[in-house]
Amino acid sequence: MSIIRTITAAALALAAGTAGAETLRFSSFEPPVAHITKNILTPWAEEVSAASNGTIDIQMFAGGTLGRSPAQQLKLVEDGVADFAWIIPGYSPGRFTQGTVAELPFMVPNATVGSEAMWKMVEDGYFTGDYDKFKLIGVLVSAPNFIVSRIPIVEPEDMKGINFRGPGPVMLKAVEALGAVPVGGITGPTIADAIRRGLVEGTMTQWAAVETFRIGEVTDYYMTAPLGATPMLVLMNKAKYDSLPDEAKAAIDKFSGAAFSERFGKSFDAHHDAAGDREAATGATIVKPDAALTQRWKDATQVAVDDWIATTENGQAIYDAFRERLDAAAAAH
Repeated sequence: MSIIRTITAAALALAAGTAGAETLRFSSFEPPVAHITKNILTPWAEEVSAASNGTIDIQMFAGGTLGRSPAQQLKLVEDGVADFAWIIPGYSPGRFTQGTVAELPFMVPNATVGSEAMWKMVEDGYFTGDYDKFKLIGVLVSAPNFIVSRIPIVEPEDMKGINFRGPGPVMLKAVEALGAVPVGGITGPTIADAIRRGLVEGTMTQWAAVETFRIGEVTDYYMTAPLGATPMLVLMNKAKYDSLPDEAKAAIDKFSGAAFSERFGKSFDAHHDAAGDREAATGATIVKPDAALTQRWKDATQVAVDDWIATTENGQAIYDAFRERLDAAAAAH
């Protein structure tokens, strides 16, 4: 009987702790089965909740249930509609501008190295301003974006005169440098429809997005020179974080920052590579540039690098610091 009473008491205590937990809302514009939401964000939320000693319960609101557009996610956090959100800062031009260094062509080799370097930039004080307004859970980058199109594009000259989508302001500058007509404002979930309707001939993106947003259904050609990564953020409303008990803050802190960068980068790269293998199996035309072709794309996009350095406050210092941290992270892996 004493054993039964002990078990019952423990169960009641656990239930009371769960019932007393403050529910926090985590917004994702992705479907709940998409890789980042299912395999990175949701397990993170569960682990933090479990580590909080019953003080918080982080609930995922996927599929745009708090706001459907990727461009809405930042405002959801600012307004307190969501406590956390996964955010693509390129959809909010003029915000988080220092982190757009990751969009520069031929910088980021993969999400693991890039995300580690991005967090080091935060730790070392290079990313400020907008970054200081939030509790930073993760400051991240995708694997490199490349050319995905419904027409063959191999040489830089093949871009001339066509409408082409870029996922952020720096990559749009690179599109312009290549002689194409840069088209912004097309979010990930609407890329395939824009290509299908002929609004653009293609986009800069990476394998995970090709699969998640079904872009491969309307494209047949891929040229995989690394033309810049997509910066990403996982942010928390700072006032909400500050209002939480110490146990909740400690749980969030434990799984954020460098730990989140490592979690995100490794998972993203594994999924990215597997998605590329699946797309290759469909018979799509995939061009992997040799050294000479790579150099031609570097030369053609260098103006975007020069422009970013010249027009960004402390641009040269940020560029050099990011390059150093990328090299250090690459050496460590």
